[in-house]
Amino acid sequence: MEQFTDLYHKWRKKLNNAALMVAIITLLIEIIVSFFLYYSNLIYVSMPYYILAYIVRPSVSNFLLVLLGRYILNSRIISETAKNYLSVLILTAQFFIIACVHHVFIFTIVLFTFPILLTVIYSSKMMTNIVTLISLVFMLISSWIAGGNARTNGTFYAIELLIAVLLILGCAVITGFLTSIERDKNNIIKYSSFKQLQLEELIKCDPLTGLYNIASFYSTLDTLIKENQMPLTLAVIDVDNFKAVNDAIGHEKANQILIYIAAQLQYCCSTQGSVFRYGGEEFTIVFPKTSPAHAKRIIETAQSNILNHEFDENKKIQITFSCGIAAYPSADYNAHDFFQLADKIMYQAKFSGKNKVLIGTPSSISI
Repeated sequence: MEQFTDLYHKWRKKLNNAALMVAIITLLIEIIVSFFLYYSNLIYVSMPYYILAYIVRPSVSNFLLVLLGRYILNSRIISETAKNYLSVLILTAQFFIIACVHHVFIFTIVLFTFPILLTVIYSSKMMTNIVTLISLVFMLISSWIAGGNARTNGTFYAIELLIAVLLILGCAVITGFLTSIERDKNNIIKYSSFKQLQLEELIKCDPLTGLYNIASFYSTLDTLIKENQMPLTLAVIDVDNFKAVNDAIGHEKANQILIYIAAQLQYCCSTQGSVFRYGGEEFTIVFPKTSPAHAKRIIETAQSNILNHEFDENKKIQITFSCGIAAYPSADYNAHDFFQLADKIMYQAKFSGKNKVLIGTPSSISI
């Protein structure tokens, strides 16, 4: 239920508005009926008593229930689950008042089925059972009040009572079926959403290294720029002489090297930044709220670990990389421009001897 908090809050408001409408419509009907009964000489009690018993007391009770609902709706003390229950029970109480004031038995009993049906909103069988039990109790009380009035045929009254109980229980069973269907549908939607999220993650990730890919890189970088996560540092890494390595040891072993490099970069950099596979043997690392100097120290640790790693038994393969590091220079740069800046610095590191980590600025670019 936690995932539907906003939805339930919306429906609690609607149910409170429905309670207000019940109070208003009931009051208007009482006034209209009183008018016709008065002019038809069908009121057999004193007018003040009639107004008090059939207009004032039930209307005041109904509007007080609406105000109670508003208080519950805005309360920070009452739990969300309790608010859901009370939003339905307030309507149940209003129908109980109507049933007690007016002893038109068949009509008032039908009213008690509405709160039971409304529990479908919250997809809770427990709520349905509780509201059904309370509706049955209220129905029996109101029928007892009705039984206190003049009734000529006790058999018909007993039959009406049995029909009323069966009507409420039948409504509860149907509501239970609807709730089960709704919950099954919600479970299907949740499962579909989960699979969709899994698919989206797979699309974002590089299948070889498990790192996020180029699309995720630009999306993340653009977001960090817009959120002004400064100082924002970007590192672009390219493995040195990787084509020659690939030709020498084969594609499969070369892939294992890329996997190790990705794991080492992730191990050294993930606490401060996010590592991406840009493509081929090129990687990018985004460091929010990190200075270029600090980013350089982190990357040099990974560089040293990769250089000293034994990729084969003969120790003939040593893997190095060239890295360009840049701080986000100004608001004139978008994500693509920022990458181009760090990429050019990386090529300066490569052209100046490889196996280097250089920090550059726009003014330092000479190629």
